[in-house]
Amino acid sequence: MKKNYLLLLPFTVGLLQAQNSKLYYSGKFLTSKNKTQSFLKVYNKNNGTYELTDEEGFAIIAAKPYDTLVWNQGESTHVISSYEVRELKAILEGQTEKKSVENTYSKAYDSMVSKETEDEFSIEKAKTFLSKKSNNNFYNIRRLRQKSDSLYTLKGLNQRTVVLNGSFTSSLDIKSRNAVPRIQDKYVQGRSENGSLIWNGPETNEMFSFGPDISTLGFSGLAYEYDQNGKLIPWANGLPHAKKYNNGLFKTTVGYNNQLNISAFIKEGNNEKIRLSFNLGQQKNQMYFIDQFDIANTFKAKLNTIFGGYAVNLAFNYEEDKATNTNRIGLFNRAYQNSLLAPVSFSNEQQVVLNNGSQRSYSIYADNPSFLFEQDSKYRYQSLQRQFSLNIAKTWGDFRLNLSQSYENNSIQNRDHYKPSTYGFNNGLLNERMQNNSLYYSNVLGTYILGYDDFKNTFNLNFILNDRKSDVYNSQTDRNSLYQRTSQDYIFNYNMDIRDYDFDAGFNLGNSFYISNTSIKNNYWLPKANFYLKFSEIFNWINYSFKLFGSYTQLSSEPEITRSYASYATTLLKAENYNQYFPAQEAERFKDLSNINTREWKLGGKLNFSYNISIEGEYFNKKTIDDVFPVFENNQLKLKNMADHTYSGYELNFAFDRLRLGYDVYMMHKVSFFKYKDVVNRIAPGYQNMAVLGFKDIYKTLTEGQVLGVVMGSYFERNAAGQLIIDEYGFPKKAAGMKIIADSTPDFVMKFSHSFFYKRLSLDINWEWKKGGQLWNGTQAVLDYYGRSYDSGDERNIKNYVFQGVQANGNSNQIPVDFYDPGRNVQENRWTRYGYLGVAENYIQNADYIRISNISLSSSFPINYGKQNVKLTFYVNNLMLWQANKGVDPNQNFYDMDNGRGLDFFNLPSFKTFGCIVSLKF
Repeated sequence: MKKNYLLLLPFTVGLLQAQNSKLYYSGKFLTSKNKTQSFLKVYNKNNGTYELTDEEGFAIIAAKPYDTLVWNQGESTHVISSYEVRELKAILEGQTEKKSVENTYSKAYDSMVSKETEDEFSIEKAKTFLSKKSNNNFYNIRRLRQKSDSLYTLKGLNQRTVVLNGSFTSSLDIKSRNAVPRIQDKYVQGRSENGSLIWNGPETNEMFSFGPDISTLGFSGLAYEYDQNGKLIPWANGLPHAKKYNNGLFKTTVGYNNQLNISAFIKEGNNEKIRLSFNLGQQKNQMYFIDQFDIANTFKAKLNTIFGGYAVNLAFNYEEDKATNTNRIGLFNRAYQNSLLAPVSFSNEQQVVLNNGSQRSYSIYADNPSFLFEQDSKYRYQSLQRQFSLNIAKTWGDFRLNLSQSYENNSIQNRDHYKPSTYGFNNGLLNERMQNNSLYYSNVLGTYILGYDDFKNTFNLNFILNDRKSDVYNSQTDRNSLYQRTSQDYIFNYNMDIRDYDFDAGFNLGNSFYISNTSIKNNYWLPKANFYLKFSEIFNWINYSFKLFGSYTQLSSEPEITRSYASYATTLLKAENYNQYFPAQEAERFKDLSNINTREWKLGGKLNFSYNISIEGEYFNKKTIDDVFPVFENNQLKLKNMADHTYSGYELNFAFDRLRLGYDVYMMHKVSFFKYKDVVNRIAPGYQNMAVLGFKDIYKTLTEGQVLGVVMGSYFERNAAGQLIIDEYGFPKKAAGMKIIADSTPDFVMKFSHSFFYKRLSLDINWEWKKGGQLWNGTQAVLDYYGRSYDSGDERNIKNYVFQGVQANGNSNQIPVDFYDPGRNVQENRWTRYGYLGVAENYIQNADYIRISNISLSSSFPINYGKQNVKLTFYVNNLMLWQANKGVDPNQNFYDMDNGRGLDFFNLPSFKTFGCIVSLKF
């Protein structure tokens, strides 16, 4: 028979208007401390979707093979393998116990309607039978009980067995930093005076490194508080030459992670009756700074059992984390900035304090990184997290009820401290920030299944209750901020699946309510609809299939009350006043805000060729309405519904799965192409060009009609033809005001995954290419201003240079200039004349990069006939990074803030990691 399913496609789509033929990934997602947490946000970088975990860390998210999942604000990632994705119905079926219905029989009724047989005692003619609750396989009978006149229950006598197993995993990683900006090591601290270049020592508080060439200087040998070798003077015979000091802050470090898992369970026959599991872990994450690290200790216990037909799960998680310092106040950026700006003629390492007890630095307007890191207490950050959870499930035929409860308490303490004589805090400053979070979660889920595999209907009714409290105290402001939210979600979901020999279809319809005491308006209309259509063996070609899928979803949410918005304080400062940054002001409240509503739709298709090749494409469009951003009003930090924006794009994937090269050799490859943009559709009155991140004089902004987070900064003045206007001194003229100068959105992102297998040996390689996008390199601007950049050292002797452009009268510029004229004031040279940040437009750079994200080689070794095994893995992350900009990894964030890409102001470099993991299963 000819297959004409393709002709029915438009009719079928219109009939179903439904959902979900897509593949999904299901699993547990843990916090950065390896802890389960409800409502942990899991984000799929490839398709832009996200889901929230339940109290056990479990989540189901739309995904395809080789997609990258991100959670914990980007700290945790997982690249999905092809075998890890399934259709949604398969995942749900795997969580639902299947039971068949037996016919009811009665001897009394049968005696009235049936004819007596010749042999009423024949086994074949027996009128009694076993109930479905009887044991099927047994060797010894424990109990026989009559339930009715013809029904008996038979229980077998099974042998009970206690089983103990587990695993131990230990890993060791070695970190080293990736690219950092190049700095000059030729010219010393100082400036021009009376036509000569003069060295000015730290006691002069000189900030510039526009002094003489270090090769022309020598040490005096006399006692000098700032250098054990003496002051610098013009070199003459007999004097020791001046040294070039290296003030690099980074070093190669070693960290470890040990995890012990033990499970003990009792089996009765083939059934597991009770299981008790323990997990003990300790991790030391050594940063690449001097003596900066954090240690996490974890303990987890879990009890699973079946009691009276109820599946019961109890869990307890305990985690302690402590760190020498965190970057909450920008401490690491501050130390890194001062290490780069320290002149080549000054050594930070020689001594930390002067004889008077104040810090020893190259200027009172700068800091010594070692002084910043020196502390009286070992740990300035500590957190304690405890979580209890209970899950009960019961099945009655085709109906299943699941009850989940969890309670979590988190205590976080930051002791942020700057000692006296710190630049900007001459008298010192201490803030003790204490945050206590109480999180209660309850989930009631009822599921009813009607029908069979060829035509199955699933009904879900879900109730979710969240009660979250957060208490934040800052000693600097002596204020206690109390936040509380109780939210309820009511979710109804209906799913239909139709299966035929070569045709599958399904759709999903649902609606949910969102009710919250902090929202000004509850939402009772949040529909969703998904559909999929799959045609197998199209055109009678074996193993060729085509799938069409789509979805529409509406969601409501609110800002997380446990999140701090204090870092928004950077927008109150100019970049040159970075030293005054000390966030201690929390958001006033989370009430009286509209819900953040999203409307998302997707449409895609997938074509499979034979067993190995697949091509998949998807278009997505997600509109966010009344998104919330922080703003300072009347010296108060408030949250406001400011903007609507639309995130849209498309993704294409090509996969070649299990290409066999030999009997024991095969490989897999995948290429994905991703393009997106996030455009602001509407700005609330009064908030046009509002800063969302950055400093007062350079920031990412909200501008209607522009991409969310475009960079606003200073620029050069140009005429109508786009030519530079040259001032009367021969230099390009800086325009008044600010404008949009950069967009960090890439033209596209391509990711490549390659896996090779030989017997028990596997090799995985993942790399990516990002094309397009821009960033503002403020690090380069400040290094230029102080004469510490490589370019300012290499080009400062250029003379009689003529900038291309026109003068104010329209004539072509003919004025020659010297980049650095010793006869003029130091603040009139090319790099200082425009001020601390120069002209921001001049420091816009491409953010293209090619990165080998991960290479891993692993193999397993069976022990004791395969009952135990050892798995050994060697890996390296960020092995190679090529970047177009002159600075650190363009993926690094401004002051480690979320969505901070596009602004580089002494952003910390990324690091490459070499590691080894040994896992023993016993």
